[in-house]
Amino acid sequence: MYIDPGEKQILVVDDDELIRDLLTSWLDFRGYRVQCAKNGQEALHLRQQTRFDLILLDIMMPEMNGYEVLKQLEAENNTTPVVVMSALNDVNSVVACIKLGAEDYLNKPIESELLWARVTTSLEKKHYRDLQQAWLEDLNLLEQIDQELNKTLDRTAVSELTLHWLNQKTNAVACLIGSVDGQMLKLRAAQGFDDQTRKSIPLSTLNIDKNQERITQKPLPEDGRLHPRANFRITIPLNRNKIIRDIIVIDMPKPAPDMTMRFLRRLSTHIVIALHNAQLYADVQAANQAKSSFVAMVSHELKNPLTAIQSYTYMLRRELQSLPVETQEEYLGFIYEGSERIHNLALELDDITQIETGQFRLTLEDLSFHAILEDVRKLMEPQIVSKQQTMKLELPKTLPPVYADAKRLNQIMVNLISNASKYSLEGGQITVSARLATDSASPMLQVAVKDNGIGITPENQAKLFQQFFRANDIHVSKVRGTGLGLNITKKLVELQSGEINFNSKYGQGSTFFFTIPVSVPETAVHTQAVPAD
Repeated sequence: MYIDPGEKQILVVDDDELIRDLLTSWLDFRGYRVQCAKNGQEALHLRQQTRFDLILLDIMMPEMNGYEVLKQLEAENNTTPVVVMSALNDVNSVVACIKLGAEDYLNKPIESELLWARVTTSLEKKHYRDLQQAWLEDLNLLEQIDQELNKTLDRTAVSELTLHWLNQKTNAVACLIGSVDGQMLKLRAAQGFDDQTRKSIPLSTLNIDKNQERITQKPLPEDGRLHPRANFRITIPLNRNKIIRDIIVIDMPKPAPDMTMRFLRRLSTHIVIALHNAQLYADVQAANQAKSSFVAMVSHELKNPLTAIQSYTYMLRRELQSLPVETQEEYLGFIYEGSERIHNLALELDDITQIETGQFRLTLEDLSFHAILEDVRKLMEPQIVSKQQTMKLELPKTLPPVYADAKRLNQIMVNLISNASKYSLEGGQITVSARLATDSASPMLQVAVKDNGIGITPENQAKLFQQFFRANDIHVSKVRGTGLGLNITKKLVELQSGEINFNSKYGQGSTFFFTIPVSVPETAVHTQAVPAD
């Protein structure tokens, strides 16, 4: 194996100046870095100041001889190889030195070829011992890191612990960890980063290819540095099931050695597992929270109409003979309204259950969107008229048939138009439009439902399609709802190969738009089972 002499420090210890100069000349010619000492005490002093890779030690010296130096080194648990030199040509001297920890022995006068053999062999042995020791230290460090990571199931805490250990191992001047979100890296933790307030960084700014699956180390360009002292960057993609979900970036003044890179490769698998476990825990917590919210929502949504049904039923039974017909009809109307709310809730819960358990089925066929919209308009007219609102239709006279489930497309339109009406004031206007999408790979019809109602606040927009989400807004709280309608609508659109989105300005109104496939020639009617998520 090749060992770079320029990286090795050798200490020559001999009371004979001629021998010191000769060995220094030979070693220096080969490229080794050499220091000299004329006795044992001076050698021990130099050793405290410099980390040597090899010691060439004379035995017979004044003040402190080689035997005493070896004893002192043994007491200090020395790991630096020592080759002793002596004119004493007897076996007992060799044995004594070996027992005291010497690596090898050279007889004086020293032959150059034998010297090179001893030096090379001793340095190679030390190199392999150092590798073994570093390997054991890395294993111990991995075990320690595992213990720390396993103490927490919080993704942020896992990320911060990861950077702490990486910083110690690599002497980084800046490092960060984040999750891949499109072409952005959303930061979860960062150290040494000049702009700690940033929550995300473009991958292009970091010169990162999100499809790069291997750990890389590259020199840094001037404009790609997280820290002014950074000259090299290690990028660690955290890959699980062949998907890169997170990336670690480490910036350093000097390149990391191969041993460190191998350690980082092993560590990355441990980090992936820790982050995955933390995510599973977060998912369980979210599921528990959703379950609690679900129970509370169902309890609330059932309690109010059931209370009304019980109350008006009780009054009808008790005072049926004395109540005017108009009052009886009014009470029956309240009872019907309450039972209708319970029925609608049951339908929504049934849809959610079927979708999430893979039992949901679609009957896809060629449909006229004009016909679907006309049915929806008739159904929604009483609700719109009751609030003195108007519904405007902006559709071309002819549209190609769409390929969808009639019942579910009707449900999508009813939900969007009903929401537009409910969250608009009296006298508001609702506009329904449709056109062929021009920016899709396959033929799609884009449908939009626009209102001039209360709109949606920016902080609520990201949560709008979540199950059971109800905005904490005085205007929203006045409208009855379960927080399931838009979630179901989104799933129904996506199950029919479409997409749904919206834009909104609080206080000005909202526009919801979705796409649905246009029918292609010779499309057959068929029933499609929907897989569970």
